[in-house]
Amino acid sequence: MDMITCRTRVSGQAPLYSYRVLVPLDELAPHRRHRVVILHVPTPAGRLPCTRLADVLAPSRWFERYLAVHCGLAARLNLVSRRVEAIILQAIFPEMTARLVPPMLLLDHEPGEIRHRISGIDLNAAFDTLAPRIETLIAADLGLCRNNHRRAA
Repeated sequence: MDMITCRTRVSGQAPLYSYRVLVPLDELAPHRRHRVVILHVPTPAGRLPCTRLADVLAPSRWFERYLAVHCGLAARLNLVSRRVEAIILQAIFPEMTARLVPPMLLLDHEPGEIRHRISGIDLNAAFDTLAPRIETLIAADLGLCRNNHRRAA
């Protein structure tokens, strides 16, 4: 599955950066595409429709929203998706050392904005598979390794 990792500068004096992992819509299972949040990532070829990693990992029962909240699935899905996102980002960006991706990261240098397109395992509806192993999960389990073959997004 292809994913796009992004490091984006947040405006202001301090070097604050936002980090994200997004999945192009064409990588998402077709029956899920109409149920997810769509974000547009600027690329050299134009704006690419993508979605959040949480929407990709979510089990089918997640889309039955009235059950998700009562079962405590929302909190667990958020935790698992943020941890998986951190593992992916750590494989691409050495400065990302947080266990869970923070909303913004203050750096002591200005590395600049960048987007990479990377490949990993298929994460469609992978929540039930990944959640029990979340404490021991590593980049190799996601089909990634340090210095993963990165392409311009």
